Amino acid sequence: MESEWGQRGVERQAAPKWIRPLLWAEDGLQLLVAIVLMVIAAAVMVHAVTEALRHGQTFAVSVPNLINTVLFVVIVLELFGTVMSHFRSGGFQLRPFLIIGIVSGVRHILSVGAKSTFNSNSIESAKSSEFSHTMIEFGVNIAIIVGLVVALVLVTKFQSDSKE
Repeated sequence: MESEWGQRGVERQAAPKWIRPLLWAEDGLQLLVAIVLMVIAAAVMVHAVTEALRHGQTFAVSVPNLINTVLFVVIVLELFGTVMSHFRSGGFQLRPFLIIGIVSGVRHILSVGAKSTFNSNSIESAKSSEFSHTMIEFGVNIAIIVGLVVALVLVTKFQSDSKE
C-alpha cells in the first residue's frame, strides 16, 4: 500500500513518458506557490504584530485590525493546505475551499462589525442609509456562511459515506 505522499509518484509513473515533464513542471510550480504562500503568511503576520505594537493606536482599534489580519493569514494557510493536498492526493479538494469561504465570510463580518462599532457617529449613522447597508451586508454574509457550512457538512458526510 502506497503512502499518501507516494500516490503522486505512482500517478507520474503511470502517465505516458511524453507527459511526465509536464507533471514535474506542475509539481514544481505548485511547490513554488506553496513557498510563496508561506512567505506571504509569515510577512503579513510579522507586519501586523509590529504595526499593532509600534503605532500608538488604542487597544479598541489595534485588536480588531490584528484579528482581521490573523484571519487573513488563516485563509492563506488554508490555501497552502490546498496546494499541499495536491501533492498528497493529486486531485481537487473541495473542503479547503469551503473552509476558506467560511473563514473569509467570518473575517468580513468581524471587519464590518468592528468598523461600525468604532464609528464615532454611531447615533447619526443608525438613522442613515449606511446603517441599513451594513445590516444588509451582515445578512448576506451570514447567509453565505450558512450555505457554505451546509455544503461543508454535506461534503464531509458524502466523503465519510463513500469511505465505508
